[in-house]
Amino acid sequence: MTSRPHRRDILQLSATAGLLGASAANAAPKPASTGIAAYSSLLKVWCDGLLDHQVRGLKGAGVNGALLCPACGIVHGRCADAVYPLLRVARSTGDGRYVEAARAVQSWSEAHVSRSDGSWVNDPVLSDWKGITVFRVAALAEALVHHGDLLDASTRQAWRARLAQACGFLETFITIETGNINYPVSAAYAFSLSAEALGRPDYEARAKGLAHACLDYFTPNGLLFGEGHPHDRLTPKGQRPVDLGYNVEESLPALALYGLRTGDEVVLERVVPSLQAHMEFMLPDGAWDNSWGSRNYKWTWWGSRTSDGCHPAYRLLADRDPRFAEVSTRNLALMADCTHDGLLYGGPHYRDHGYAPCIHHTFSHAKALATVIDLAGPALAVDRTLPRDAAYGLKRFPEVGTHLAAVGPWRATFTDYDFDYLSPAGGGHASGGAISLLHHMLLGPVLASSMTRYKVVETANQQTPQDATHQVLTARLEIVGREEVSSLNDLAAELIVEGSPQQVRATAKGRLLTPDGQAPNGGPRYDLAYELTPTGFTVQARVVGLADGASARLILPVISRRDERVSRPGPRLVEITKRGGRLIVESLNGDFSESSDARIFNLVPGLEALALKLPLGPTGVKVRIEAKPAS
Repeated sequence: MTSRPHRRDILQLSATAGLLGASAANAAPKPASTGIAAYSSLLKVWCDGLLDHQVRGLKGAGVNGALLCPACGIVHGRCADAVYPLLRVARSTGDGRYVEAARAVQSWSEAHVSRSDGSWVNDPVLSDWKGITVFRVAALAEALVHHGDLLDASTRQAWRARLAQACGFLETFITIETGNINYPVSAAYAFSLSAEALGRPDYEARAKGLAHACLDYFTPNGLLFGEGHPHDRLTPKGQRPVDLGYNVEESLPALALYGLRTGDEVVLERVVPSLQAHMEFMLPDGAWDNSWGSRNYKWTWWGSRTSDGCHPAYRLLADRDPRFAEVSTRNLALMADCTHDGLLYGGPHYRDHGYAPCIHHTFSHAKALATVIDLAGPALAVDRTLPRDAAYGLKRFPEVGTHLAAVGPWRATFTDYDFDYLSPAGGGHASGGAISLLHHMLLGPVLASSMTRYKVVETANQQTPQDATHQVLTARLEIVGREEVSSLNDLAAELIVEGSPQQVRATAKGRLLTPDGQAPNGGPRYDLAYELTPTGFTVQARVVGLADGASARLILPVISRRDERVSRPGPRLVEITKRGGRLIVESLNGDFSESSDARIFNLVPGLEALALKLPLGPTGVKVRIEAKPAS
């Protein structure tokens, strides 16, 4: 394969606009490729949102050109990644404002986060991590390769010179062991792009070396590992560092784009089955189930906070699996639903709960849409059925200690994943045999994991909780008065899951521990038993070995946005009216305590919930969740 998709002239400029130095105002906009109108529409909405938040008119150079974040109150250092999507919209619309916006944000970047060694740092003050240079290189190279002719000659030459400096830095900085696996994978694509942008064919060899080195980082099931240190670490349970969000939104798209650019079938033959494996985790509404991932502190319902998006991989490889186009279509629709006033919010309930959107989501994910618009061919035949649409029973991913269940209209995830990215302090993804996700085909998310305790792991890359309503969303057992002692923290817990298309049963046995793995007096142990059938979900829980005077309770944060009506026909029954039906939560042997209807919220993955609490008696508790048609 010798042809490169990036060379296709998706939109031709008019004869005048095609001259060197032509501005976008002179470009003749033409329809984009068949089948990508939805991408183009959402990209323009986002880029208009970026323009609305670009700083202009201040005295002196200062912060002019930067994209001011309405949620964080700062300028994120990677905001100049927006140069590529801004130029893409400039070409589509013929509007020179987007070219000027791209030039301004690049100028801000050079003044504030550029360094003399050719690198860029993550933020002007908060983080001096230079690894993000690889993403800036990719964005700048994409802008030059696809839309450099929209820039005047001096700007174009300045950008090429700056790109050359950055590549010089990466030549000695990037190895297969730099950062997490997303860095060397993304560097393969960045070097390949730069080979064209700079006329440096030697960079193709560097790109190939990195891309092929990354091929050793796939599990037998096809999951890419290395989102943790060391990349090839095996946990006591033989599990690997894997993060779904980074894989589907950054690493696999970069590897796919490298393979498509170069015609490297060795790479593509590894990428396609990996995309199929990761596709197993897409929920029917287009969400990515990263309830278990090693870096799920950046999980959003639609993906991951600062990566680019799944669309380049799934849309551009849809000719190899017709389901891939449906993956991209559903996720795009979900992102559109989470977009308000021009910016992408970090989850479906952010806006309802009073949180502003972090602008990082928008300028990062805009790049992925621009890539699809520039490279996608004609619309293809689409297989509308995704793996999790079917009631297949049970699928296992032992490399991450995670099991997917699909019975009737219910979808569930159970996990005892023991790779803790935040070790030894803990506070990452749920473990201990937790049900990290419960989803209903008509009613949407019912249970969903958050971090076990919220922690800002990456300064300026996560939002800060606003008030006490920000609480853990994961269903769990905990000691009353010592809520940090929880079933979620036992990485050594035993989980057994068995099932068929008609029934899935899971049992978990473990210890109630603090986030750093310490047991309280008495060494309390727990048993959890789950059952999923077409008619509903049941959980039973028991705790033994509590110290004298201590008590335990089951916490069930049931996902429910604040506009959903809640009724309580009795102390053991809660009904939530949702679009499409009613959710019934019934305790079979105990009263729900603390019966407030106020919603809690968590930034991971951006959902509100009704916090149901059930004290454990000597024989434990049992709770049943069912769905009923709207009355």
